[in-house]
Amino acid sequence: MNRAPAPAHSDLEWLLLTTPDDDEEAPWMTMPEFQWRVCALLMSILERYKRAHGLPWYLVAELKITMPRGPIRRDLDLGPDLLMAVSDDHERRSWNVSAEGGPPLFVLEVVTEDSWRRDTEEKPLLYEMIGVREYAIFAPERKTRGPKLFGYRRNARDQWVKWTPDAPNVLRSEALGGLRLFVDGARLRVLDHEGQVLLSEAEEAEEQRQRAEQETMRAEEQQQRAEEQQQRAEAAEAELRQLRARYGIVDE
Repeated sequence: MNRAPAPAHSDLEWLLLTTPDDDEEAPWMTMPEFQWRVCALLMSILERYKRAHGLPWYLVAELKITMPRGPIRRDLDLGPDLLMAVSDDHERRSWNVSAEGGPPLFVLEVVTEDSWRRDTEEKPLLYEMIGVREYAIFAPERKTRGPKLFGYRRNARDQWVKWTPDAPNVLRSEALGGLRLFVDGARLRVLDHEGQVLLSEAEEAEEQRQRAEQETMRAEEQQQRAEEQQQRAEAAEAELRQLRARYGIVDE
């Protein structure tokens, strides 16, 4: 009796079945300092914006996404540098696509030399398969011609397409409520709807400190001017008394 041939897998299915996990042993998972700084700054900016506007965002860096491969293989772990989902903000060991009922809306990868192929060739296909809405790729050390900020997103027809920038190295994110990511040197920053650069917690604290210092300086300058005016008034009054005394003028 002849057995039925095994069903052929598509290229995407084969990629899903054969791709390795993002784990600590993978060479592309090494995180240099610049990568950590990019994520830390962006997380702080978005967290501050989220709190200010009461948004139901779950923002986290370095949390793995666990996605199903099928009935015959264990789940696949992917390790994005940053993700955003609309969900309760509580501690998780991973974002399990099946348990959470869906994928994150937004994913960011900060590309290193070791992770270039993984982040720009394999992960766009994998994030497409699990239903991510937007996938931003930031390559601050990119030496070849091309943008440092680019990516993929789903269009109005739910097709996975290249993310068209608003301007070179500027991406407008629907998942992030219309905020625009832009490249600032070796960092990613964010513009609000009015085109204002959003600040991180540390930057806002520093601005407040500087404003307080400036107000203190203005108050001290005003106090000094008031004291000088008082001294001039007292000197003028003393001079007037001397003149009156010299010419024998007395008040009636």
